[in-house]
Amino acid sequence: MITLYTWSTPNGRKIPIMLEECGLPYTVVPVNIGKDEQFAPEFLKVSPNNKIPAIVDDEAEGGYAPGCRVGLSRRPVPR
Repeated sequence: MITLYTWSTPNGRKIPIMLEECGLPYTVVPVNIGKDEQFAPEFLKVSPNNKIPAIVDDEAEGGYAPGCRVGLSRRPVPR
């Protein structure tokens, strides 16, 4: 299962769109950047550079959006 840490920003929307298009299951954890939640210690464990979106995948860990998309594009699509 993929856990997606994101907020409603242009970059924050890219990964959910890709996940939906690929049919990959995921859960969303909102990171309110208006309240500086990207600096919370729990989030910094996932994304040390405090950027969204970030993913935690049961198969591998990803980081900021460009790297997330590359890693996700290599996953097999569920049938």
